[in-house]
Formats: sequence, C-alpha cells, structure tokens
Amino acid sequence: MPRPKGSRNHDHEETRRSILRLLQQRLLSVGGATASFRELAASAGLNPATLRHYFKTREELLQAVFTALREVGERYISEGATADRGGVRASLRWFLEYFQGGWSRGLGPMHTLGLTAGLVDPKVGASYLNEVLDPTLQSAEARIALHVAKGELLPCDLRHAALELVTPFMFALLHQHGLEGSRCRPLALDRFLDDHVERFLRAYAVDGGRPVPRSRTRRRRAPSVKKKGARGVKVPRK
Repeated sequence: MPRPKGSRNHDHEETRRSILRLLQQRLLSVGGATASFRELAASAGLNPATLRHYFKTREELLQAVFTALREVGERYISEGATADRGGVRASLRWFLEYFQGGWSRGLGPMHTLGLTAGLVDPKVGASYLNEVLDPTLQSAEARIALHVAKGELLPCDLRHAALELVTPFMFALLHQHGLEGSRCRPLALDRFLDDHVERFLRAYAVDGGRPVPRSRTRRRRAPSVKKKGARGVKVPRK
C-alpha cells in the first residue's frame, strides 16, 4: 500500500540526523554560513525538494544544527561551570583557556556561523543565542558564582561579570582566527589572557585579587607605668 501523502517514512528521523551531520560540516566550513538552500542540498547529494522534506527552510536547518551542537557541547559546558580548578586567578584563567581550546576544536566556526547567519536573520540569531552563546555565558556565570560563594570575588551581577570575562577574549579569538588577524596583525593571546584576567580581578576580586598588605606602621606601645613599692617608693624599671 502506498504511503499516504504527507506522512513520514519509518526512518525519517534517522535520515534527518544523517543529513544534518553532513550539512553541519558544510555549514561550519569556509563559506558555509552564506551557502544557499540549493547549495546545501547539493553538498548533501540531494535535490532541494528532498532536503525540504526534512528541513522546510534554511532557518529550520540552522536551528537544528545549533540544537545538535548544544547537545554535543553539554558536557563541556557543565565542566566549564563546575570543575574545581583551585583559586580564583587560576580558575578563571583555566576557564578561558578551556574556551580557547574548544574554539580550535569547532567552537570557533560554530560562533562564526551563529554571528554571520544570526545577525541577518533574527530567528536564527535567537536560536544561536539560546543554544550556543547563552549556555557559554551561563557556564561563566556559574564559575564566577563559585568564587563569590568562597569569598574570593565580590558579590556582583553575574550576567554582567560573565559578559566582561568572556566577551573581550572571544573578540580576540575572532580577531585572530575568524578574521585572519593572526596573519596580518598577530596578537600574543597568552599575554592578552594574563592582562585580561588581572583587569577582571582588579574589578571584582576581594582586595583586587592581591593579598592584603601588612600595615607599614607598627603599633605604638602604650606608655609604661612605673610601679611603686610598698611605701610609695618608685621602683626603677629593669
């Protein structure tokens, strides 16, 4: 019996996931963010009508990609939020280095895709924000909250602090890798990272992230009182 018009075949979801994996690679490659629906169909070996059967629009396809990437990155987001990495200075530096490592393993193209497509299409932008960007920032919020609870960072608006921690370094990575700044104007990212963490600590750490200095002025001794003998005779101090 022929399948009723509009109904899904039994392996619809499996085929959809397979197509999504193929197109994810294309979308995250150079030029993928601006590829048309027809070009994406061709890269998967499909005609546009077949691709449209699984993803009605390019917008729906991009939303599915961001959702899939979020599922893959969930473990890394959780580790970034909660892994014990020592004191506040080492912990925040580790978080940003962890973010940098993820950038080179696929996080960079994912953010590039989200920004490129999301700034043009508000619905795609909202999907990128909800599935990729905000979870990253929330991970930073959670790490900052840990150090606020320990008394190492001052109580603060966690969203503001997370944006101040992540955004400058993310922009530096975009500058160097997404925009090829490493070729035309290289930046010493390690030194930038050190400076950035120190500036953040000066703003948010208890005592600016530095140990409390000892007072240079010694306490003055209280003036000594000369003791008197039984008959009121002054006893010389020893």
